[in-house]
Amino acid sequence: MKAQIDSLEIVKLQAVEVTATKISNSLPESTWSVSKLDFEPIQDQMQQLSFSEYVHGVPGLFVLNSNNFSQDLRISIRGFGARSAFGIRGIKILVDGIPETTPDGQGQIDNLSLGIISSVEVIRGPSSVLYGNASGGVLSIKTKSDFDRNYVKPALTLGRFGMQNVQIEAGLKNKNTSFIILANKIKTNGYRSQSAYESSGVNARIKHEISSKTKLNLLFNYTDSPLAEDPGGLDFESTQVNRLQARDANLTYKTKESVNQIKGGISLTHNFNSRLKFSTYAFKSSRDFDAKLPFSFGGSVYLDRKHSGNGAQISYKSGSTKGHNLQLGYSYAEQSDLRKRYVNNRGANGDLTLIQDESFNALGFYLLDEISFGKYKLLGGLRYDKNELSVLDYFISNGNDSGFISMNSWNYSLGLNYKINEKSYLFSSLGTSFETPALSELSANPNGGGFNSLIPQKAHNKEIGYRFYDQKNEFEIVLFDINTSNDLVPYEIESSPGRTFYRNAGKTNRTGLELSFSRQTKEYLNTKITYTYSNFSYGSFQKGDVDLSGKTLPGIPKHMASITTTLVRGGWNASLTSRFQGALFADDANEVKEQGFFVSNLNVSFQNGKGKVAWIPFFGVNNLWNSIYNDNIRLNAFGGRYYEPAPTRYVFGGVRVKL
Repeated sequence: MKAQIDSLEIVKLQAVEVTATKISNSLPESTWSVSKLDFEPIQDQMQQLSFSEYVHGVPGLFVLNSNNFSQDLRISIRGFGARSAFGIRGIKILVDGIPETTPDGQGQIDNLSLGIISSVEVIRGPSSVLYGNASGGVLSIKTKSDFDRNYVKPALTLGRFGMQNVQIEAGLKNKNTSFIILANKIKTNGYRSQSAYESSGVNARIKHEISSKTKLNLLFNYTDSPLAEDPGGLDFESTQVNRLQARDANLTYKTKESVNQIKGGISLTHNFNSRLKFSTYAFKSSRDFDAKLPFSFGGSVYLDRKHSGNGAQISYKSGSTKGHNLQLGYSYAEQSDLRKRYVNNRGANGDLTLIQDESFNALGFYLLDEISFGKYKLLGGLRYDKNELSVLDYFISNGNDSGFISMNSWNYSLGLNYKINEKSYLFSSLGTSFETPALSELSANPNGGGFNSLIPQKAHNKEIGYRFYDQKNEFEIVLFDINTSNDLVPYEIESSPGRTFYRNAGKTNRTGLELSFSRQTKEYLNTKITYTYSNFSYGSFQKGDVDLSGKTLPGIPKHMASITTTLVRGGWNASLTSRFQGALFADDANEVKEQGFFVSNLNVSFQNGKGKVAWIPFFGVNNLWNSIYNDNIRLNAFGGRYYEPAPTRYVFGGVRVKL
């Protein structure tokens, strides 16, 4: 399943435009390390259960935790985001150009129906000059908007462990307006005990051409996920006895979460002429979150989040092939989290232990200029972000922990692309990024209420790459070097096992290589190979009395590789992906090592496109060889509970009907 994404990206690079870089270019001409994946040709064959299906195989990008829906998917790009105990950190997520990531850097996509995804662009490296805080990488998701005729498409997917995905999609259009809506309901019992999941959602998009120069997009999504259980991490001995078991404390305290979210957004673009363009967006969302954690004091958490924002940019091109491509813009976002904690009495709320209102306001201004001259493109950018954080403590029986913090930052980027010939390009870039602690990380205070003493993480990125393409081959190689300071590192303490706290490390050094190659062997046969080498270590890190300088960063394998072969012929689509994940460390001291593994996934589908009704039966086998490995590693977990076992061989199948 995951294989099909990369292998079916069979397009001439000249035709591939990337927009996540704000100044649009064909992919070969970009000064950034960027990947673009197109899903519309293959959405009908996908299981659509986890977003990991959509990003596996991207060089430099690493995914864990595809099966614990309470803790959410953990994505890292060049090490950014690896610290996350739940949700996505340090990576900016956009959906149709509108931020999904909150201003404090927290990201979830559990409110997005995966079947509505059209494409994903991935910027593989620090991008704060483009998107401000927590932009160690960028995931820009585009949803479906274009189709040939009106349609209705019901679908049913069934799989092992009681997995069910029922959905219906519809598209309506007239001359100037198109409307797509997708509603679905997913449930699964999960591979392990205490790992059930249920979710229902509606996603809709209206695209309207006000005139030939002005286009409007309206977005809406609603999610109700009443149940996402957390089986917890196990120690090594427990995984050997019974991989399906949940941790005892998770059973005792009935660990789980529920989420209810609604979001609306609007964006507008207007072309004054061929050189001058204006675009703007605005959005608002509300998210209710209720969780039970595996400990008593403060182990029942309620969060009421309000998130809104807006932004605009104006672009000017001084010429078609030479001169400047200038862009000036701003973004503003505000976030308010009303956080309550109670004693967890075996799954029931006890006495109140904390109530505080946390806010994060972010305002950023940026200037980008791309200068074209001959075979060269030079891109420079500068951005200033003003971030104001505050906490208002209402639980003052143990003291008033209210406070205010300002975390402002300047960031820059400088990139160069050189066109060697019609098939080859060299590119290089320098840039910086910064990452403030998320509100949930600041409020994880072992001393009680209020914020802890964390400070922002900063990074300097250097990279150089080469791209080559012709009618049958695509090749890219990138070398990068990143130095960071004040890394945010997770840990647990004995008094609250299962609760994650954070500390600042000193410095890290990250050197790596990213390689991708694809070949169209026959008209119907494609093979793609990717490889990532990550040599990430602490430059300086004093943890109490222990000096961890020189130790490898936990949670990131040194070696990753994948190979995907896809056969498309006569309505049939068969795809085989094999993925290798090298060994990684589970702790800062490098005393616990998780061994590497090899896993394969097979997908087969058939589309009967004759007549007005198209039948699309499909099936897949994940973990084809029944490999034994762990789906997630909980970093620096107390008591050796690092491991969350992955499912064994997993079979699913279904049918979609397009009317």
